[in-house]
Amino acid sequence: MKIVFLDFDGVLNHYLMLLNEDRDARKQFSPPAVERLNAIVKRTGARVVVSSSWREWTPVDALRKLLAAEGFVGEVLDHTPILHPRTMRVPDPNPGQTRCMEIMQWLDACPERPESFVALDDLELELLAAYHVKTESDTGLLDTHVEMAIDLLGESP
Repeated sequence: MKIVFLDFDGVLNHYLMLLNEDRDARKQFSPPAVERLNAIVKRTGARVVVSSSWREWTPVDALRKLLAAEGFVGEVLDHTPILHPRTMRVPDPNPGQTRCMEIMQWLDACPERPESFVALDDLELELLAAYHVKTESDTGLLDTHVEMAIDLLGESP
């Protein structure tokens, strides 16, 4: 089993997209970014575990439907636990570290350890640096990120 831990904001959508596209015609996610994610899962056989903050207010079944409606063809397996909910009165002082801890907690609870995984995120994930493909919040998932993710996951035969 191969896993893509997936953030949404700054990966599947990005600030330039949100600023430049007509509000009524705008999709939730950038179609080219979704196609790039599709390329990753098609070439590696990986499944997605949502690590995005969207999981705090959207159930996993609704996330599956949203991603499918936006053109994602892969499997959404699960989402990571939420260690610092946005409903807390104190903002998370280190969201990147929290995201790493959520991913590691999911991995620890997984009955079958994945053979490989990658975290696609625009946050700094220092604790998972060897498995992190860092995107930029103003451009999202790019072709160079696809190749980096496939290198980490391993291409399927």
